Amino acid sequence: MEYHGRSRVMCATIRASRAGNRVMASGNSWIDTHAQAASSPAGFDLRPLSTGEVLDRTFQLYRSRFALFAGLAVLPAAVSVVIQALRFWYSANQSVKIHAGANLVRLQVITISLTVVYWIITLLLYGITQAATTWAVSAVYLGEPATIKPAYRAALGHWFRYTLIVLRQIYGAFWLPIILLAAGFIVAAAMRASGAGIVIAGVLYLAAFVSFIYAIWAYIRVSLAIPAAVVESLKVNASIRRSKQLLTTRKVRVFLLLVLLFALYFVIGAIQMPLLVIAVRARGAEAFVTHAISLAIGFVAGTLVGPIGAIGVCLFYFDERVRREGFDIEWMMRRIAPAGEASPVSPVLEQGPSGA
Repeated sequence: MEYHGRSRVMCATIRASRAGNRVMASGNSWIDTHAQAASSPAGFDLRPLSTGEVLDRTFQLYRSRFALFAGLAVLPAAVSVVIQALRFWYSANQSVKIHAGANLVRLQVITISLTVVYWIITLLLYGITQAATTWAVSAVYLGEPATIKPAYRAALGHWFRYTLIVLRQIYGAFWLPIILLAAGFIVAAAMRASGAGIVIAGVLYLAAFVSFIYAIWAYIRVSLAIPAAVVESLKVNASIRRSKQLLTTRKVRVFLLLVLLFALYFVIGAIQMPLLVIAVRARGAEAFVTHAISLAIGFVAGTLVGPIGAIGVCLFYFDERVRREGFDIEWMMRRIAPAGEASPVSPVLEQGPSGA
């Protein structure tokens, strides 16, 4: 009722703008709204959507621009495969040698360093790819042209900001389970011979397991931070606050998207698991071929499944803005405004880097 009442009021304003009134565009959109308003209608209707409609529209967008979204996901999937292949090659090369003393320490240091580098690059590429996909989804969803190159160029302009947002999301969600698990390990190590130590460690492990419920809820609260940062050009803290503001209710919808992604990756993991078992037991060429097949499956999965989450989160972001702020009406007002009358709104993502 609230939405439809606001729609009637705003539609009257739209009719007045058609008569020649000045329509002022909001300054927090990255799109140049008067550049292609006459010839590029919105690709999809902007209206409040149910959870099923958002998920259905996610797959519609993905199918309609498969080359675009899969192309955006190729880079992080390929880099992940290359790094994992290097780790496998190094482990296989060192497994035939006998290590002791300083050589063993060096082997462990190099292995840990490769793992740390892998996760750092993964976080960097995750934030950049999420931002690039959000940029592309926003453009396609609002009827603007979108290709891979400008999407990545826009995301790279604020890569540090998006990386910090990803780190904030991870920290905000998993700080409590990590602390509880670390405390459990410390207690277990310090009181190994004590029955009380085993009990305390067990309680801490159980609490850590239960705290993952909180972790999921906390992650959902900040899950819209990257779309908010991309579309509204917000800084890190403002993006986190914006996500919490938009998701004061309807968190279950985002949870259902996460369940869908978990199911997809679970199926992929079930396919890869037998190959990994064979690779661990195999030697020589057989192990190499098995690892290669497993990496190929991981590459295909990352390319095909990766964009689904980013598209869905971006659509939930737009849906919350439509429901809470009448973003659909605002967008229609911008598009019908004469080019000379609308206030100039430059694409935020094309202004270049401006820090985090």
